[in-house]
Amino acid sequence: MEYVIAKYIRLSLDDKISDSVSIESQRLQLDKFIAELDVPNAAVRVVEFVDNGYSGTNFERPAIAELLELARTGQVNCIAVKDFSRFGRNAIEVGYYIERAFPLYRTRFISVADHFDSAEHEGDTGGIEIAFKFLIHEQYSKDLSRKVKSAKHAKMLRGESVRKNCVYGYRLDKQRKMIIDEPAAEVVRRISAWSAQGETTTAIAKRLYSEHIPTSRERGSENPRCVWTAGQINEILGNEQYLGTYIAGRTRVAEIGSSKIIQVPRSEWVVIPNHHPAIVDKALFDAVQARKKRPPRERRNGVYSAKHQLHGKVFCSCCGRKMEFSDAAIPAFRCTFTRHAEREDCHKLRVPVADIEARVIELISAQNSKHISAVSLEQDIDEYGALYLRFINGELSRDEYLAAKAAVGTVQATAKLKAAENTSAALAVQSVLQMVTDEKRLSADVAGLLVEQIRVSPNREIDVVWTEAFNNMMMEESDNG
Repeated sequence: MEYVIAKYIRLSLDDKISDSVSIESQRLQLDKFIAELDVPNAAVRVVEFVDNGYSGTNFERPAIAELLELARTGQVNCIAVKDFSRFGRNAIEVGYYIERAFPLYRTRFISVADHFDSAEHEGDTGGIEIAFKFLIHEQYSKDLSRKVKSAKHAKMLRGESVRKNCVYGYRLDKQRKMIIDEPAAEVVRRISAWSAQGETTTAIAKRLYSEHIPTSRERGSENPRCVWTAGQINEILGNEQYLGTYIAGRTRVAEIGSSKIIQVPRSEWVVIPNHHPAIVDKALFDAVQARKKRPPRERRNGVYSAKHQLHGKVFCSCCGRKMEFSDAAIPAFRCTFTRHAEREDCHKLRVPVADIEARVIELISAQNSKHISAVSLEQDIDEYGALYLRFINGELSRDEYLAAKAAVGTVQATAKLKAAENTSAALAVQSVLQMVTDEKRLSADVAGLLVEQIRVSPNREIDVVWTEAFNNMMMEESDNG
């Protein structure tokens, strides 16, 4: 028998101003505690989970998500943390896991510095003293976040860099002042000149790719793909910082502890002219902006095509990007990310919509066949099943259904009705699959219900990832059958 102890370590961006809660410090403290921990007579295995740079005010953290899933599935016997604040700073969520979830999962929870061991508290959080600690940790996190935010804003007002890296074309010197990074700056100048001369972002991307120039996000990469996008090029063309203007505070988090980023109105930005050396002169910058303001060319017949029902679900398995729908003479999905990158395997990848739909319908039909064999569709549901079907079809009101059920009532009624309900649910699933199989047509509603993602490979092989809801539905009906 194996006893699994998971040590959880968290360090937020704000915590990095102090070494007192460093990752190594937490690790040493937990290792020492676990070495002396009294555990059942079993082989002990220790695993470690680390969230580096994540706030504790919510549970949107990769390592904690993985750990909680292992606990939920019974693969972790004990979780140890330095203190409650490392596990989380939200009093309600931390209390939920300690009082509700972990007892249900049969998972022991230990907070070393707080001298808390759930094995000694039978599912509660240790009384009023521990509850106060929760609240203190939560308020401390909020107060610290406000102070850090205030300090960053003060730096912005002084024109100091508040990010690890600065905009493409510049680098930070030892005093963290923006100075020109000449190789990258020359790329910025060339992009601006080409745009002012009338070249499109697609043409510019082709030039950069053919010259094997790394993208702004590939600085320092050993094997850059050099596939530029229109978004990256437009970001350079419209960035006023290349005029020597300092700009900060364009975005902010929605709320303390949140990972959601929202745009800030321009009137609230911090803007300081003549802050650093310019890369692009104002005449060239203005010429580019004037050209960008021209109305876009209208598509065929001046009308933009409607989105296909699979729009947003079709992905290129080579580059991982969404494929765009084209309403040409033969409607198709195209990989536009590498349309100018001749060396990429998915260059000019184009798959007719008809081929994709046919493959999806083929796989749905296969699921349909499996479903029929896995679920017992009894024809003689008996009078209890017939009553239930009449109720869900609207032929009987709830009161009429309950009255009729009571009138029929026998000792076996409950078991028979449950079997009828399971069979009726199976029929509902079956009807959707059978409709697609018979009509050979994929509606937007059915696609939304069944299909999570469609992956197309460069050799035009098509794979389908079903929605979680559909997978669960199939598993439940198979189990019921």
